[in-house]
Amino acid sequence: MASASDPQVRTEAVRQLAGLLFIEHIEGIGQKTVDIGVVPLLVEQLSECEDLQAAAGQALSVLAIQNGDAVVNAGAVPPLVQLLSSPDDDVHGRGIATLCNVTAGSAARRDVVVAAGILEPLLKVMRESSNAAMLTVSAHLLRNLWIVSENAPLPAPLAEFAPFLPLLINLIAAPQQDECVLEPARVALADFAGWCAEKDGTVADRDALVECGAVTSIKTLLEMADDDFTVMGCLIVQFIGEGSTAHFQAIIDADLVPLLVDLAAGEETDPDLKEIAVKIIGNIVRGGLQRQVEHVVECGGIQPLCYLLDGENDNRLTAMLWLLDKILRAGRQKQEGLPDTPYCTLIEQAGGVDKMAALQTHNDMGVALQAIVCLISHFPTRVDAQRLEALMQAGVIQVVQADEVETNVGEDDDIGSDGDSDGGGEGKGVGQLEGDSGGERAEG
Repeated sequence: MASASDPQVRTEAVRQLAGLLFIEHIEGIGQKTVDIGVVPLLVEQLSECEDLQAAAGQALSVLAIQNGDAVVNAGAVPPLVQLLSSPDDDVHGRGIATLCNVTAGSAARRDVVVAAGILEPLLKVMRESSNAAMLTVSAHLLRNLWIVSENAPLPAPLAEFAPFLPLLINLIAAPQQDECVLEPARVALADFAGWCAEKDGTVADRDALVECGAVTSIKTLLEMADDDFTVMGCLIVQFIGEGSTAHFQAIIDADLVPLLVDLAAGEETDPDLKEIAVKIIGNIVRGGLQRQVEHVVECGGIQPLCYLLDGENDNRLTAMLWLLDKILRAGRQKQEGLPDTPYCTLIEQAGGVDKMAALQTHNDMGVALQAIVCLISHFPTRVDAQRLEALMQAGVIQVVQADEVETNVGEDDDIGSDGDSDGGGEGKGVGQLEGDSGGERAEG
């Protein structure tokens, strides 16, 4: 093979070798091929004519299953990456298949492949190909590239992976999609959603997902009947929604809030899915601008927040009360001369006022105090005078001179936001009480 000058002779020799490597009952043939130094010779063929490239790619693909390190050490990765730019489907298909086997189960080999610049040509192949077999192996390779162990970073900036997200979603949503394409695309998307659920991420990460169109494409996932896909979409939106007001706006512009509200309020929604949807809504309310809070309200966001006032989690109850208080403060800015803020009526219709009134006597002092403060500020006729008097005598609430209501639960607490806000979050509301409710507060 090494001495033959005729490309056809070399091509046939490589094909015969690949055929032998496929024979499972020839014990140790792969290792013997490595031991006698054939791998570097195969790598040399990757720079020859297309027939030789395809044949060498096939042989290396089989060898990489058990001898991935040998393939990498022979310098195969850069020329294999180059194969993806070939106009010949068979050639770049062999390159993808070999790299898929090289990266399987090895973070070190995966990093070598990513460093060789695989992402851009792989993205181009996946965008332009309609071949089911090509898309299948490409989705497998993508999954190998971005799957990471716990606490490990992605092998490249998220901005380089982000463009694959809308592509995967389009593959999944395609009518009558081939199952061989659908399954690896689903697994790859699930791995990325899992990464989003585990990582804090950066502003640049969130910006990348917005700029590549991922937020808009996620609407397709939220509209699907399959809960697995809906959960994946929600986890990615939650990751984006832990950012700034610009990221909240991207979620709003993609028309995702109505879908999230439907999930949060749905009686048949899976409890875990409902919790994720409520968190996203709560993030927008707690850190959002006046107009963004108003949008949540217009989409029906008050109802699921009021629903959670029935829960038993003290931290969550306090968080929901704080969020509703912010909504009501945002409603004051929208009042426009009306005798009452329209948001008061919406919360009352959702049963929120009755639940606030009941929470005044809650066993947890933080919950009771937040409920009383909210009622004093917005529904003073519903304040339990005896409970208020008892809290004042106990020193939990103190009368202050300023025209304000204060507790230690607010935007500087765990449910607060680092984002800017032009309404609802401007600080002190009306009232004349100061309280110390104590304790940590969970997210909204």
